[in-house]
Amino acid sequence: MREIDKVIDKSEKILWEGKPKFWPFFLGRSVGATFFGGVWLLFLLFFFVTAAVSNPNALTILLLTPHFWIGILIAIGVPIYTFLVYNHTYYAITDKRIILQKGVIGRDFEIIDFDQLSNAEVNVGLFDKLFGRNSGSILLTTPGTITYTSTYSQRGTMAQRPHTLSNIPNPYEVFKLFKKVSFDVKADIQYPNRYRPKENVGYQTEYKGGK
Repeated sequence: MREIDKVIDKSEKILWEGKPKFWPFFLGRSVGATFFGGVWLLFLLFFFVTAAVSNPNALTILLLTPHFWIGILIAIGVPIYTFLVYNHTYYAITDKRIILQKGVIGRDFEIIDFDQLSNAEVNVGLFDKLFGRNSGSILLTTPGTITYTSTYSQRGTMAQRPHTLSNIPNPYEVFKLFKKVSFDVKADIQYPNRYRPKENVGYQTEYKGGK
């Protein structure tokens, strides 16, 4: 369910919005867990079949074993969770910021201001190639702080916080739009229109190496 309008300002304009393509998003987050859970269950079933030869209560023992239900949870629970996450995942690029809507029960929003971005790149994965038909992800990073508390003090260290617009259609076109809007917004913040000269003589200068 799309609920981005809850965090959009009255004067804010949405320039692009979309959601992930289903199969690249779903497989990228669940196929590994399903494979691991399946191997886990096959391993337990092997011992169950071996024990069933001499113990008629082997099935009951298997069903009462926590490891069996852990395998079920991994193999089936992760795909179900991924499906629920997908239904509530939406992205938007506005003239002010980037908005990522997530969550399963409640709605969570990640808000990324353009002037806080430190890096951006496009990534096209295997499932995008096989099932996405021109989908890919835009990876964004912003400065953040990791805080740790010791016995005598609390300290923080700078780190990069990752944000991802996952498996969206036409990622390169969206990336071009994002870069253009990001550049324009940062330029407005650092050098407002009122103070810009009509001609910027320094913008088109060329580097000339010294002799």
